[in-house]
Amino acid sequence: MRVLELAKNAQRLFDKQEPREKRRFLNFVVSNSSWRDGELSVSLRQPFDLLADTAAQAAQVEGSEDADLAKREIWLGGRDSNPDNLLQRQVSYR
Repeated sequence: MRVLELAKNAQRLFDKQEPREKRRFLNFVVSNSSWRDGELSVSLRQPFDLLADTAAQAAQVEGSEDADLAKREIWLGGRDSNPDNLLQRQVSYR
């Protein structure tokens, strides 16, 4: 929960910090970065990379009829460990 709260408030927290604290924050979130041809390229540390990918996927489906379903599928994926027989195919344990 703390990581999600940090990610949610990252920009606001970053803007309030002194330069030294901003650097510590970036070292915590970013694993690698480079500046080439006027473009910044950043590799995020886990779990921030997953959060960024999820946000990008959710932004692609935003506004569609199935946006809420698509957002849930990003996090929930496929079959869970306690399947509902009406929604998921039952596994045979023979």
